[in-house]
Amino acid sequence: MAAIEELQLLNHVLNVKDWGVVEGAGITENYFQIHKDAFEFIKFFIRINGQLPTIETVMNKFNTFELVDLENIDHVIKSLKEDFLYRQFKPILVSASEAFANKETTAAIQQLQMEAQRFLKSIGSSSQGYSYVKNAQVRLEAYNRIHGRAEDEFIGMTTGFKPLDLATNGIESLEGAVDYFLVFAPTNMGKTLISSFMMGAAWNSSLATDYPAYFSLEQRASEIALNWDNTLAKISRLALTRGTLSGEKRDAYAEFVDRLKQKKKDMMIYDFDSNGGKPFTLDDIHRILEREGHNRWTLDQLSKVRLSHRSAGDLRQRLFEVSAGVREIILNTGKPAMVVAQANRDALKKIKKDITENVDATDIGEAFSIVQDASKGISIVKVSDNTFRILVIKNRNNISGQSFLVRYDFDTGIVSVLDDYIGEQYF
Repeated sequence: MAAIEELQLLNHVLNVKDWGVVEGAGITENYFQIHKDAFEFIKFFIRINGQLPTIETVMNKFNTFELVDLENIDHVIKSLKEDFLYRQFKPILVSASEAFANKETTAAIQQLQMEAQRFLKSIGSSSQGYSYVKNAQVRLEAYNRIHGRAEDEFIGMTTGFKPLDLATNGIESLEGAVDYFLVFAPTNMGKTLISSFMMGAAWNSSLATDYPAYFSLEQRASEIALNWDNTLAKISRLALTRGTLSGEKRDAYAEFVDRLKQKKKDMMIYDFDSNGGKPFTLDDIHRILEREGHNRWTLDQLSKVRLSHRSAGDLRQRLFEVSAGVREIILNTGKPAMVVAQANRDALKKIKKDITENVDATDIGEAFSIVQDASKGISIVKVSDNTFRILVIKNRNNISGQSFLVRYDFDTGIVSVLDDYIGEQYF
């Protein structure tokens, strides 16, 4: 406990009449355990009177405040900072050691790694900023790596929809571009259907190293898996549920499963059961991504995630914090994510009144910050039993507003983009 250093610092600034020593060192009231009241009194006195009080004034105000001999001021400041860091980091070590004592070694290491990174970031020790001039050559070399691409090529992983790939450059995870890809719509508009298809389509056509995670916070893992069987094996989703596949289709399904078992890459689905029946927190998701080595992930859906700490705010504030936390995970890990969120009730009323209406960024619901956090985003409107209109509502560094129709054949599992002619004819 740095009680003597607290007195020494306050004695110093009152003697030399220079509060800048405190501000320049970044010292706040949080660094004081014993003489915090005296610190706050001096700070308030300066704000009201425009000058420091005398030592006698402070001593008359606080019985515990006294004159002390000053050591080297740099040493005093260093001691206060070290004591503050010790008090802040100790709970992290205690928590990790408890996990280690329970023979949860991997969890302890991951917790320590995550919390240490967060701690260093909170005290400003993670970096010194980005130099525009010094990194100019790096930016040129990054461009040269993609120079010469055709207009119809894209850099990221496919979304499964060519018009969306061309508009957004796919789902990116390159240096300087790690996507928070928002997928949102009113209730019962096909958010899970479309997002699970997008994830499966990328997995089915991407590199062998692709190992995505799907956090299903509404549906069971087996239901998401059947969605993938439907589109990847090209068999009826309804027949899979009811056991009414024809003999020929059943054999085709068995052949698909045999081929699937030969694949060296996998997709993992995490639902409530895999989390012990408990809601997922931001830390739960972060730990799973790091522990399992996933390179990208889908979150379905945002409103079901819980904060790692208790929020004192309302739903709007909680969604604001969760969305910001998701974005932080994406940036810290470099793992892009598709994030499913629900539009508000007014959006649903608008569509029911006129099916040609679009759902845009203003319909996001309780927290517009979700759209602000996203790098790219689409909205979904179900215009018929098997036809969906997809609108690009956010496309950072590029244009938005593009829309296209998607037809989803539940009997065959075929997903197709309708061309302009069919689109115009449909409407």
